[in-house]
Amino acid sequence: MDKDLGFFAKHVAQELGVNPNTLRRWAIELEKVGYEFSRNDKGTNGQRIFYQKDIDVLTQFKSLVDQTQSYEDAADIIVSRVKEGVNAPSTHSVNEEKERVEPVKISFTEQELKQYTQSIIEETSAQVSEAVYKRMENLLEQRDQKLLNQLNESMEKRRLEIAAAQEETASGFWSRLFNRK
Repeated sequence: MDKDLGFFAKHVAQELGVNPNTLRRWAIELEKVGYEFSRNDKGTNGQRIFYQKDIDVLTQFKSLVDQTQSYEDAADIIVSRVKEGVNAPSTHSVNEEKERVEPVKISFTEQELKQYTQSIIEETSAQVSEAVYKRMENLLEQRDQKLLNQLNESMEKRRLEIAAAQEETASGFWSRLFNRK
């Protein structure tokens, strides 16, 4: 792509392999934290025009999102990189030797690893026990509700039986009084 030419969202979305709506959402997230896209004069706010530098930024954004970063976090990281000039173009001579950067090695003592592991286990067990407690509470509430419904049904049935027996006793009295055989 030519660095001087601008592209519309549809073309950039195809190049990045995403839906234009996704690209629009990414651009909005970047604009929220201060990144500015060029716009033309069409419509109220104008259409975004994406230049090569914008496409590079969006490619990095996509990479961070693919690494399970949230949109907000990815936008913050990208904009801070742009402000620091990390994404500034640099031309290296073919013969120029780049410094070899040694990877940073992080080491932990056995005690630190045990403490970290123990804290993770405690945190996880607390979450699990809370979930189990809520589930048990829910099941007990359902059980109590069923018991109350059954007790109410049983009491209503018993009341009806007593009322029928009293009615039978009352009609028995009247029938005995007037219908002597």
